[in-house]
Amino acid sequence: MKRLWLAIGALALPVAAAAQAPAPGTVTVEHYYRIRWGGAGEFMELYRKNHAPILAEMRKAGFITAIRTDEPFTHMAGDQRWDLRVTITYRDAESAVTTGGAYDKASEAAIARLYPDRAALRAAEARRFALLEEHWDVIVTPVTE
Repeated sequence: MKRLWLAIGALALPVAAAAQAPAPGTVTVEHYYRIRWGGAGEFMELYRKNHAPILAEMRKAGFITAIRTDEPFTHMAGDQRWDLRVTITYRDAESAVTTGGAYDKASEAAIARLYPDRAALRAAEARRFALLEEHWDVIVTPVTE
């Protein structure tokens, strides 16, 4: 019950204080994950161990300007349900959506540095994605009032 009251109190904060408009030219992508029942703990463990460090490296390199990870406070109906949302703001469209560019090259270099055993990383990432029911990405833009 205490969590509920804390959440209600947090909703009362001014929206302008909670939301910050991204810098001009940035691209924000929301990545949604619906995890199989009973697999959330293992999925998060694998995400933190194998994927979050890569994103952190890309942030250090300047390709990513912000990373936010959210779980829903309440539950949703099955086909609308998501268990994890990772919102990433990229410095530009090329970093967000282009394949084979500077982002991919920097990402590959970071992966090689962080995970010398590529076969183990591939197996762990295959396991992480096997725990999913569904995954989708949405490019979002702020709405000005």
